[in-house]
Amino acid sequence: MCRNSFSCRIFIRFLSVCILLLFHNISSFGQHIFNANFNSDTAGIYQLQAKAKNAETDSAIILYKEVLKKCIDANYPEGAGKALLDIGQKYIDKGRFQDGLNYFRQAFHWCLKSGNKEDIATYYSAVGLAYFYLGDYVNATENYYNALSELKKINKTVSLTAANIYSDLANIHLRLNQNAKALNYFNEAESIARQGNFDYKLAMVLINKGEYFLGQKKTDSARTYFLEGLEIAKKIDKSDLQAYANKDIGEAFVASSQYEKAIPYLQLAINLAKNKYNYIAINASYNLGDAWYHLGKYHEAEAILVSSLKEATDANLKDNTIKGYTTLTAVYKATGQYKKAFDCIENMSVLKDTLTSIEKTKAINQMEIRSQIAEKDKMNSDNLLVIAQQKSKLAQKNLWITAIAASIFLLGLILAGISRNNRHKQSLQAEHIKSLQQENKIGVLKAIVLGEENERKRIARELHDGIGGMLSAAMMRFMTIPHENQEITRIPAYNEVMDLLGEMGDEIRKTAHNLMPEVLMKQSLPDAVRSFCNYVQQGGPLQIDFQCYGSFDTITQDFKLNIYRIIQELVKNITQHSRASHALVQMQMHEQLLTITVEDNGIGFDAGTVKNGLGLHNLQTRIRSLDGHYTFESEAGKGTSVYIEFDLRNITSNEMV
Repeated sequence: MCRNSFSCRIFIRFLSVCILLLFHNISSFGQHIFNANFNSDTAGIYQLQAKAKNAETDSAIILYKEVLKKCIDANYPEGAGKALLDIGQKYIDKGRFQDGLNYFRQAFHWCLKSGNKEDIATYYSAVGLAYFYLGDYVNATENYYNALSELKKINKTVSLTAANIYSDLANIHLRLNQNAKALNYFNEAESIARQGNFDYKLAMVLINKGEYFLGQKKTDSARTYFLEGLEIAKKIDKSDLQAYANKDIGEAFVASSQYEKAIPYLQLAINLAKNKYNYIAINASYNLGDAWYHLGKYHEAEAILVSSLKEATDANLKDNTIKGYTTLTAVYKATGQYKKAFDCIENMSVLKDTLTSIEKTKAINQMEIRSQIAEKDKMNSDNLLVIAQQKSKLAQKNLWITAIAASIFLLGLILAGISRNNRHKQSLQAEHIKSLQQENKIGVLKAIVLGEENERKRIARELHDGIGGMLSAAMMRFMTIPHENQEITRIPAYNEVMDLLGEMGDEIRKTAHNLMPEVLMKQSLPDAVRSFCNYVQQGGPLQIDFQCYGSFDTITQDFKLNIYRIIQELVKNITQHSRASHALVQMQMHEQLLTITVEDNGIGFDAGTVKNGLGLHNLQTRIRSLDGHYTFESEAGKGTSVYIEFDLRNITSNEMV
């Protein structure tokens, strides 16, 4: 019976081995057939990809869409994801950034399905690029850091994708006036591009570094980088880079008032980029218009600026559009077309509101998560083996039972300790990342508020010195007319025009004063706010009770300006919306705690229905940029109350906007 049992076991094992070998051969044969078909399909895909890579933009889009269809039919997710990313990039090249973003989003499903971590990093980087061109720096930054995180997981920190990300992060920080961080990111991108021999990216980074130095008004350094980038672009025969470099070299000559030298570079940039890289051609056109304006060629300047601004509007390109309007305004002034000049100024005002509105930068918690993304600690545990000498069967059994029980207990203690320690570390890391996010959130908000204030100052100067000066000159000319013809003073229209010019002058001065109140430079904060409240009361139904307690001498000029803006916005909301007859504005400084209370007896409203209004968002941005806190209470028919608090111990002069 034992022999039969033994024979059965041998037979069963033999049969199992045969079955396993049979399945293995069938599987290998099936895989061979699949690979043969797949390789046949991918050969055609690779040929189409190579053809698309060297084609013009519109033709490339058509070819990449054929690649996409073939990849989906062949169930090739990695190829489908890359095809969608390539299509999106071509739309980015055409300046159709929203279309590019839509194709990038479609790629995510296929990148996940392929399981290729580098493709996922490329997806995040591409989405970040689309948001960057759309001016949404919050989402751009978030996606760039997601991409860096994916690259670190697969140890691909020296890669073309990483170089692209650092270059784009540098450009974002340039636009937020954070120049030191921008230069650090440019240097990181240049280092990666040189290590990886990424010539195209290296040329682009050098051109971007040149733009950085151009922004610092170091035109000689800027041209050095532009020329080095142009040489690489010529070596690798890339027309987009050549257009970009020529555009920037021309802009550098314009910045240094060498307008004649600028023109051939700018015209070459336009010719290289026209109908292929429209955003480059448009920006080159702005600079060419500027050069022609300064050379007195007003007709040529007007023609190219009007054309390029229309193209920018049609393509929803807002970057540098203000520069185009500014130059066109100057052209219209020089040629006496004052109505068109005023229209340009109005267009600039609308555009600036769009670019700086909180709806465009809403969540600009704007999070710069540090490039060193904290990685989770890995748990390491050792399996404990208990070795004992067996002395007898009973003793051996008892020993094994005891050893196993002790091992399980000890291992449980070790794992519990490791788990607890790991949770503690993760908690600390989460708190640290949250703190960094909060710091960056405040930093970016400060940059936005600073940009708004700088723009207010520039517009105020333009109103006061430019339009105000022109209006004063016009009034003076009108005032000299009676010396030439006394009869004109009897004409009602003449007197009406004089009155109208006077009123326009008053309105311009009031507007310039509101944009950049000189009273803040000459008076204390309480005196400035009191003057503003008195000004609002004049000729209006609203009575304002201003109260002030404590000393405000220790706060900085920048912080004082922000407090003034906050109160100005709150009082403006009362006058425009509340229908109130009485309001209270109270400021109080106690030790290092500054509080502001603004109340009115107006009609009130349901706070939930207006929580996303632009005015409230502007207030939130300023208050958060100063690390302040506020409460907002309102009820229909019972007025509105706002309480704001700043702990000045958390705010240093270096941190203030």
